[in-house]
Amino acid sequence: MRRLLPPLLAAFLSLALLGPAGAREETPAYVALGDSLAFGVGASDPATTGYVPLTYDALRKSDRYRERGLTLVNLGLPGATSADLLLPDGQVEKAIDEIKQRVEDTGSADDNVEIISIDIGGNDLLSLVTGGSPCLSDPTAAACQERFTQMLDTLSDNLDEAVGRLREAAPKADIVIVTLYSPLSGSGGPLELPAAIAVQQMNGVMRGVAGAREFEAKLADVYDLFAGRSAQLVAGDNLHPNDSGHAVIAAALLAAIENREVVLPEGLAMGGSGPPLEPVPVVAASPAEGDGLDVGLLLAILVPATVVGLVAIGGAYVLGRGRA
Repeated sequence: MRRLLPPLLAAFLSLALLGPAGAREETPAYVALGDSLAFGVGASDPATTGYVPLTYDALRKSDRYRERGLTLVNLGLPGATSADLLLPDGQVEKAIDEIKQRVEDTGSADDNVEIISIDIGGNDLLSLVTGGSPCLSDPTAAACQERFTQMLDTLSDNLDEAVGRLREAAPKADIVIVTLYSPLSGSGGPLELPAAIAVQQMNGVMRGVAGAREFEAKLADVYDLFAGRSAQLVAGDNLHPNDSGHAVIAAALLAAIENREVVLPEGLAMGGSGPPLEPVPVVAASPAEGDGLDVGLLLAILVPATVVGLVAIGGAYVLGRGRA
């Protein structure tokens, strides 16, 4: 019996140190929603060099989480559209389930979802260049322009609903919307300017949702950071960010979460061919008398150019995803 005492004593002490059966460390969570960018496509190792894991790694090492810890829940799915976010058992529903489970868990008071990021919209462009879209035959046709406007409205409605549901489930969480960049920026081709205007149309939708008072969302604006730098920041598929691009997105996202200016990683200082374009509205207000602006002419030029840019980027998304 004397020989059994040390092992029994050791086992008892081990159980005492481990605590109650099934006990585990519970930490707050960062939940990422999105498409192939959130998933990490374009990065050399999506699990470590994608913008979501880069942001997570920086957060868990920050003063905010160094002692508390942080859990990552990445729901990003390649090919996801804004409508896909809202599907039954889709990303929004899964995020809300995660939020509710943590709120209802009485075992810890510090395991709530505290950060939510969303990147979406790139795959919404596919509606312009797939199926029987009129944009395939004539991007400047009125039917194509109508499809473009409908796409923007759908993106706005879906993003509005997604953020609204997430905010209702997590009233105190940081919700951050990541804008789009133009993969053609800095290419020097004839579609660079139309694509830039087109992407800013979509980013205008995201700014509108993020700026809604009832949502109290934040915006991680990456457009300017990619302006003129596609050769440096875009992967070989000419669409997704490479490791450097993902690092830039992570820097913008982290800055938005922490309410500070963006600090780019060493070696990725800003460059580019010129100042970024300002957002240009699709529908302009009537000009003041005597200002000399022909709004009809402006729209006649701007809207078709914008649609051509979107069709060009949409085509890149088709190629990037290997879809015919």
